[in-house]
Amino acid sequence: MQKDSFYAIICRMNEKTPLDAIKTIESQSSVEDLYSQLTDLSPKIVTMFNPSNRKEEEERFLSGEIRNPQFVYDKLNSADFDEAIEKIRELGDKILNHPDLTLVSKKVYEGFIKKYYEQIELLRCAQDYHGASSEEDKQKIAEAYKGLNIETYGEPDEGTYRSLLGEKLNRVRNKNLTGKADDLRKELFGMVDFDPDVDVPERFRPSSDTVQWMYGVAESLYGGMLKRIPDEQVEFNPHELQKIFTDIIEEEFNGRGDTGSCAGAAEGWTVSVEKATSINVKSSEKRIVIPDNDMMRSREKVENLVVHEIGVHMLRSITGGETDILPLKSGLSDYYDTEEGLGVVMEQAFRGKFAERGVDHYITAGLAHFDNKDFREAFEIKWRLSLLGSVDDDGGVSGEQIAKAKKAAFTQTLRSFRGANDLPLFKDLSYYNGSVEVWKYLESIKGDDLLLSLLLAGKVNTSADHRRVILESRSV
Repeated sequence: MQKDSFYAIICRMNEKTPLDAIKTIESQSSVEDLYSQLTDLSPKIVTMFNPSNRKEEEERFLSGEIRNPQFVYDKLNSADFDEAIEKIRELGDKILNHPDLTLVSKKVYEGFIKKYYEQIELLRCAQDYHGASSEEDKQKIAEAYKGLNIETYGEPDEGTYRSLLGEKLNRVRNKNLTGKADDLRKELFGMVDFDPDVDVPERFRPSSDTVQWMYGVAESLYGGMLKRIPDEQVEFNPHELQKIFTDIIEEEFNGRGDTGSCAGAAEGWTVSVEKATSINVKSSEKRIVIPDNDMMRSREKVENLVVHEIGVHMLRSITGGETDILPLKSGLSDYYDTEEGLGVVMEQAFRGKFAERGVDHYITAGLAHFDNKDFREAFEIKWRLSLLGSVDDDGGVSGEQIAKAKKAAFTQTLRSFRGANDLPLFKDLSYYNGSVEVWKYLESIKGDDLLLSLLLAGKVNTSADHRRVILESRSV
């Protein structure tokens, strides 16, 4: 079937005559029901890009048996994206011609549908890439995938990439290393293009006044939630984390504890432990997924997860869902960087300390995008860079340290190459770009609590257009 552009689809939706529209409306459900059906079709990129054979490929890769892992994605390969797009067209038609829509909300829904369409096209490109019958077809699909990747998640900035990588390399270069550590450093510098005489440009940092203001905000917002973490524990497994999340939802949001100020706000929200690559807040399903693995998380990490996953991702979904513009619950178009960035900023605000986040993800994206490094090349650079960054002057390097660094680097590299395997995915640029965007916004509003509250009132970005949507929405 022909793959129309989003704009062609929207034009067709708006070509109905008034009589056609009236006939359609008579058989329509409410906007809320239609929106619920639409979000059931949410393009689940994290789920689709979760490799079915990760464990086997990780073992083969780390043992040196293969150069690059060839992950299999069962859910991606079996998905029917033509059917999904057809359903989105049908529901989009009904929503955009619904009599209850205002001009503001219609524009919001257009952007929301456009986001779904683009994400499904990205998934379909990945599916087609794996099934390409010739090298020529594969190259054409790769170009389409790259374009959709940039359109959906943005493109790394080369100056930022060189600055972040150069700063890390300079630190390693200036260390007094001997023995195995020095050998690894020589190997590392043989793998990268590095000029020590080039100055590393200064990057943005928020003022101490802004950080202090946000420290007070974070304490006020999240103090009650964090009291639900058991005092006596220092480490938590996935099921213990699940209990903490569930207790917070039930006691802080649903009024079953002693606070009760948000009684029923999180009705229907659940927390599950299941197969997944990372913790994921699924707003459309009112569900938080925790990976089913043996990972133990420190108390500080659990505090960060409470702030990030519940205090930002879940809370903004709840506040957005209490308005008459339902995409505020799931995310307006171009909200994603701010969403992840705000999670990072609130973690830092609670600690009262700014630190760049997502640097390693940004470097991996830059290695692939600007230096054409494949999975193996990026991995070999990343584990050496991480290990040597943590070694003290004159410090030794053990086999156990190397194995640990390799395992962590594999996971990081997988996150940046998941989906197509041979092509980078820029989804995780949001941690760096989004946190910088949010800190710059907070710096610009200079302690204005009202403008901050608008950022927390739904899944929006820092733009004036998104702020206007919040201001023109109504509580339900």
